[in-house]
Amino acid sequence: MTISSRWSLTVAVVALTAGFAGPAFSAATPEQVTAALTKLLATDKGATFTLGTPTQSDAGVVYNNVSIKSSEGEETKIAVLTVGNPNVEGDTLSADSILAENITGTTDGDALAVASLELTAPVFTGTETGNRVDAVSVDGISVTKPGKTPVLIDNVALTFSDYTNDVPQAIDLSVEGIVVDPAALADENDQVAKQLKAMGYDKLTLGFYGSGSLDDASGDLVVKEITIDGTDLGTLRLTGTFGGLTADVVKQLKQPNPPQDAFGKITLKQASIYYGDASLAGRIIAEQAKQMGQEPAAFVGQITGALPLLLSSIGNQPFQDKLAQGVTTFLKDPQNLTISVEPAAPIPLMEVLATSQTAPQTLPDVLKADVMANQPETEDGEASEGTDTN
Repeated sequence: MTISSRWSLTVAVVALTAGFAGPAFSAATPEQVTAALTKLLATDKGATFTLGTPTQSDAGVVYNNVSIKSSEGEETKIAVLTVGNPNVEGDTLSADSILAENITGTTDGDALAVASLELTAPVFTGTETGNRVDAVSVDGISVTKPGKTPVLIDNVALTFSDYTNDVPQAIDLSVEGIVVDPAALADENDQVAKQLKAMGYDKLTLGFYGSGSLDDASGDLVVKEITIDGTDLGTLRLTGTFGGLTADVVKQLKQPNPPQDAFGKITLKQASIYYGDASLAGRIIAEQAKQMGQEPAAFVGQITGALPLLLSSIGNQPFQDKLAQGVTTFLKDPQNLTISVEPAAPIPLMEVLATSQTAPQTLPDVLKADVMANQPETEDGEASEGTDTN
């Protein structure tokens, strides 16, 4: 789903507060908040904002019927915008929260609706530094293509913590209750949508989760998880540890045109990709076997028998054997499959890229790649470490 600049303006109105809280400010009047918002929003020359006359309530400063018109003429509306306990000092605007309710608009011809979007402890300084928001929560999202069933999302939640030099050292993301009709994402000729229907997926229920932390002192970025989870589908999870992301390197990467040597300082320490099946693999096998007029077991036997030849292009026989063995175990009894890398010493990502182009057959050895299938699962549903069970 592409969210265009027009829809991004909706978030901009609410997300104008993102910086360090600093010292205590005096409570702002509705007139001061309006003046601050107007000045901050004026930096976007391509859009027209209508805030209207604010009112004061126990909840804070309230605006009704906020309108955002893009340079292309499309309009986004916010029924109620509430700035909770606002403070203004100079060009800095802060608040306990900013809540937008009943947001509607269009982007690229798609109708968008959001029940609520809330920022927790936001601050916006009007400069490139000192900006902060502790959390973002979006509820009741609906995206509708013309003539299609809406894509629904129950909630999107982001939390930021442990700020250092305006950079959060820990981030957690969850997107829950994504409900999709496969036909809503495709035209009538889309084969993927048809295959999903053939496999019994009248709708897809998905979740997305991400969590990571950055150690400013060591420069280690720990990706605790980037997970896509689907009901009656499966779980795909990426984890890893990357080094070299010191404060100086992060500052360089934030530049519009980061220097190339900044990328050369980022290293890979370890990473893994895990897939746990929840019937998707079995459905694919059954559907493909049906199309070929075979029983699933015979189809799996045919595929696994061809694996040595299919994998020969890798050019690394020991790893080919390990990968073929793991994939064969998984296809015969789809449970889980994990591919991991953990080089003997941290290796620059630029070196990994260069090796993949000049000597790709050596990468499995350089990265010490491993493949494990159908491992016993831990309480969190991920396969535990151990010896392959085949």
